Amino acid sequence: MDQYHNFTLEDFLWDPFFRNWVLKPTREDEEYWQNWLTANPEKTETVRSARELVLSIAPLQAPLSQSEKENAVRQIIGNIHNEEEPAETSSQIRIYQPLISIAAVLIVIAGLSWTFWSGNQKQQINYDELVSTAAAPLIEKTNQNENPLSIKLTDGSIVTLDPGSKVSYPANFEPGKREVYLSGKAFFDIAKDPSRPFFVYANEVITKVLGTSFTVRSYTNEKEVSVAVKTGRVAVFTRKDPEINEKKDSRELTGVVIEPNQQIVFVRESIKMTKSLIPSPELVDSNISLHNFEFDETPVSEVFSELQKAYGIEIIFDKNIMNECPITARLSEMKLYEKLDLVCKAVGASYELIDGRIIVEGKGCKNI
Repeated sequence: MDQYHNFTLEDFLWDPFFRNWVLKPTREDEEYWQNWLTANPEKTETVRSARELVLSIAPLQAPLSQSEKENAVRQIIGNIHNEEEPAETSSQIRIYQPLISIAAVLIVIAGLSWTFWSGNQKQQINYDELVSTAAAPLIEKTNQNENPLSIKLTDGSIVTLDPGSKVSYPANFEPGKREVYLSGKAFFDIAKDPSRPFFVYANEVITKVLGTSFTVRSYTNEKEVSVAVKTGRVAVFTRKDPEINEKKDSRELTGVVIEPNQQIVFVRESIKMTKSLIPSPELVDSNISLHNFEFDETPVSEVFSELQKAYGIEIIFDKNIMNECPITARLSEMKLYEKLDLVCKAVGASYELIDGRIIVEGKGCKNI
């Protein structure tokens, strides 16, 4: 079992022994993996995510039975929220013979998604009520102009407040934490300080960070509250979370953790949070230049790896199959979804957006 200690999420996803435990568990398998997790507690989160992915998707050679699908439905609540497909875009792309396609990597179980539920109380929490309960006196800033308002906090963090929005914060933060209260929309660029977590209270939703940049949108009259990450990692949970104190006090980021180009959307009516990719992902690697997206007889696996690095978004695909499919393409001026759309169409593949990840499926070059 020592080999599993260094496994990544993707390694677990494709491991036959792990998949068999998730999809067709036996008493022996259950005991085996529980003992391993006890001995390797640092892998608990990775194993949990891998289990949920295996239950959501499966390779062609191991399709889920009806009973397994029903079991997955019970464990993964909600529906797949398909991102709007980008419009057809012309592109300079040349595909060399033989005709390229990608082997089937995954079957996405229709109707399943990863949805995070927050409890069963529907009472909306008001900004004014939150501010009134603050332990220390607060300074309130309201942006009454037509342009964003930049506010520098005493710890060096910058809050860029949208028009019509307001934020409250203490003159000096407490020694162990930094807390602000938001009504409306703002971009936060938080100074890194692991010893003092930074909290943004936006009506029902709490965002916890150690040092990163992100946007929070929480208008009282809107149906949704959203948090979108630009850089770093952010933990999001609700004020009704039964483990709220543990998540606030933990030195680690716990709750629903999102990374660059991912977002959490909290729907007030249904009281649920859903993790997904933002509509228009942006480059997160400042060293990526335009020529990095020009490919000449490049294996598709390298193309996906380059996109993953540039946008900070995990792309799951079968590396062995994709290595056998070279393409030549110029993708420099396109947005991420346009790049993916054109590359996948060129090689006879497709992709799905699930839980803030991109999952590729198709037929391999050897199967043409």
